[in-house]
Amino acid sequence: MRNGRPTISDVALAAGVSVGTVSNFLNGNVPVRPETAERIQQAIQKLAYRPSLFARALPLRVAERMDLTRSLPRLLVVGHICVDYLCRVSVLPHRDDRTPAEHIEKAVGGPAANLAVAAAGVGGDYALQVDLATAVGDDADSEWALGQLLSRGVNVLPIRRTINNRLPRALVIIEANGSRTIIHETFELNEVDLTAHMEISRPEVTSGLHIEGFHYERMLPSIERFKNAGWRVSLHTAGLPAGSRNADSFLKLIGQVDLTFINDETLREIFNIRTPLASMIEEARQIFSRIKKRGDIVVTLGEFGAVIFRKGTGTQIEVPALPVRRIDATGAGDAFAGVFLSLWLHGATVEEAARHAAIAASLTTTAEGAQGHVANASQLKDLLSAVEVRRAV
Repeated sequence: MRNGRPTISDVALAAGVSVGTVSNFLNGNVPVRPETAERIQQAIQKLAYRPSLFARALPLRVAERMDLTRSLPRLLVVGHICVDYLCRVSVLPHRDDRTPAEHIEKAVGGPAANLAVAAAGVGGDYALQVDLATAVGDDADSEWALGQLLSRGVNVLPIRRTINNRLPRALVIIEANGSRTIIHETFELNEVDLTAHMEISRPEVTSGLHIEGFHYERMLPSIERFKNAGWRVSLHTAGLPAGSRNADSFLKLIGQVDLTFINDETLREIFNIRTPLASMIEEARQIFSRIKKRGDIVVTLGEFGAVIFRKGTGTQIEVPALPVRRIDATGAGDAFAGVFLSLWLHGATVEEAARHAAIAASLTTTAEGAQGHVANASQLKDLLSAVEVRRAV
């Protein structure tokens, strides 16, 4: 116990269940078997566990949101959240330098959290119920982050406690030209945590499982079970393990999921492509056209937009980015994927999804932090219409 005060993790240990199962029992938003509920209740009484004010308020807030979103398509994101400290400097300091920052701001971060917030923020005709399966601690930062995410429409499923019982942290150093350097603590989720937390059944609404690259190899058994149950499965290659960053492994990967997001730098690394952009796209098209069993592949190109390689075809679809003044590129790829998934799960074509997503990713770079500017459906529609008008002129 921490400072003599029992935590939700202590209850889970005493009851022999996961932290997520205890959370489900306390929140009441996911059924728990009677025998499991009895063990948890006995552990709570034995330890005299008293949930925090935040935890006691959470069930009502989650229940209210679930009532409003139950009929919407569902997106379950698996990955990590962290605390970002955003530091703006004129230029990245050298070793032994002491550099003043214009400011140091605290924000919720992590690729999975960024993506979930972007997907939940679209709303309108593309509204989703968004859940984030992750690990949290019992610290004040964890409660603060859960509150921040919930206020943005993301329901957090705490499937286990972090190793050191606090959220990991990241330093995001932003330079005047918009470049950024990220120093982060490591984070991992075990596949067994997710499957123990929830029963995988055929969904009543269109549902998608999205996995951070960090956790791809550990999630392989879950990918098959979710797909067999009728879920769509997508993957973002951010943090893809070294064992999957080679041509053979990557080509196997794209055959296991319905949709893969990858940035151009990672694509070049995996296939050892050193040619200019147009030639790189053609090389990629030739590689992917030879793979018969694969899902759609979306390659993000930063300020140049994105290109989609459709499954079962030898052609590609190219979409432009929105010209903007870049402040901070952190999380642009996460925003792209989140907005793309919001349309994809509503049945939009991959081209329509990509055009909206490219604009959302561009807008993200106009503010500091990965969640500094979250685009909504109305804004995206207006900007997309303006772009189409300019292209037609």
